Amino acid sequence: MIDMHSHCLPLISQAEAQAVDAQRAPWLEIEPGGARGMIRVGDRPFRPVEPSLRDPAVRLAEMDVQGVAQQVVCATPVMFGYGWAAPLAADWAERMNEHVLAFCRADPQRLHALAQVPLQSLEHACREARRACDAGCVGVQIGNHVGERDLEDEALVEFLIFCAHEGIPVLVHPWDMMGGSRMKKWMLPWLVSMPAETQLGCCR
Repeated sequence: MIDMHSHCLPLISQAEAQAVDAQRAPWLEIEPGGARGMIRVGDRPFRPVEPSLRDPAVRLAEMDVQGVAQQVVCATPVMFGYGWAAPLAADWAERMNEHVLAFCRADPQRLHALAQVPLQSLEHACREARRACDAGCVGVQIGNHVGERDLEDEALVEFLIFCAHEGIPVLVHPWDMMGGSRMKKWMLPWLVSMPAETQLGCCR
């Protein structure tokens, strides 16, 4: 069995995140004892996570138990950085892609990396997609929108055309879900809003 959609989040320190954006950059806080962790965005808790999100040895052991032969691994979407200035997001994307490649080097026959790109800038996104794939990524992952710009946006279409010409596979991931404060409880952003973003992406 091949799992073509899985995530990782490297051991991004609070200092590394704050150097980029103290309010919006994600980082990983590890609980005492080194088991579970918490993704934080600035000072806010975002999501509790298991060791397999950051530790490829744990991931590979889980794959063995689950009967997964190979896995495609990409950034957790909170890492995208689409709201930042393009040069800053491009530098962040390159560093995050190197983290994901390092994660996959634990077993390159079984773990395969997808790159993130600074999608808010066509020029920077195309450059990082090509660089990351030359470095070992097997394709790219993008969000289904950049702010109010959906997939029919001219620049996003141009990026998809670039990837097609370059032979770069693209995974479109729903993210930054609609719904606002009315959808915060009971995992509703993931149960309701994310499927809605998926349908909206298909319609675009």
